[in-house]
Amino acid sequence: MIKFFRKIRQNLLSENKFSKYLLYAIGEIVLVVIGILIALQINTYSEDQKKRKQEIILLQNLSNDVRLDILQIESNSKKSSERLNRLNQTMRLLKGERSVENDEFLNRSFEFLVDEYFRSNSGIFDEAVSSGKMSYIKNPQLSQAIFDYYRNAKESFIDGTARQITDEVITPLLVESVLMNKKAFSRLGMEVQDIANLEELDVASLRNNKDFWRMCLLKFGSNNEQLMRWGFMKKDAQELKSKIDEELEKLNQ
Repeated sequence: MIKFFRKIRQNLLSENKFSKYLLYAIGEIVLVVIGILIALQINTYSEDQKKRKQEIILLQNLSNDVRLDILQIESNSKKSSERLNRLNQTMRLLKGERSVENDEFLNRSFEFLVDEYFRSNSGIFDEAVSSGKMSYIKNPQLSQAIFDYYRNAKESFIDGTARQITDEVITPLLVESVLMNKKAFSRLGMEVQDIANLEELDVASLRNNKDFWRMCLLKFGSNNEQLMRWGFMKKDAQELKSKIDEELEKLNQ
């Protein structure tokens, strides 16, 4: 093709047809420019297609991570609610309608030391932020919604407060009011019957034990606060997942 155009130029020059040669040269330049523009357009289209595929993959992974967050919240809420119901039943044993075995009460009381904690599945988001892949998401409203969701999910101090209350307040109160006896030590695998001079647990006396009731108040208060917070987070997660899935549906059309 290049030889063909070169031959035409040579013929025009040899025939002293300068005006025709000039027009031809201009036409050739125009064709070259058009070719370059077409090539750039094809390259741009190809790059856009690659970015679109990467955007789809990113949104699919984010949608799955948010789905896992929802499942985790539902699981935590279920376990925490069921445990609070059991602890409520444990406290009602003190009502005195029937005699309460120390072993039964001790076994139930250990649930005061258990909590559930939410940890957002943010691996995909964190990697996308650090690598700059969040720029693949062309919908600015959706991109902002994703940033807002993970910022709120990570800035929750509710679970940290519950953990701190359990470790620093509830555990010492439980030890002092319920576990400081031989049977509790035995329950933990420590046989101190012939060593320690400890009184037996008097379950009925817990009715008037302010430390015990302070522990109950803190446990139910912190866990119920967690449940309320998880409820808000679940709603946010469901709304974000819906937005991501709607965007995916548009991109796949």
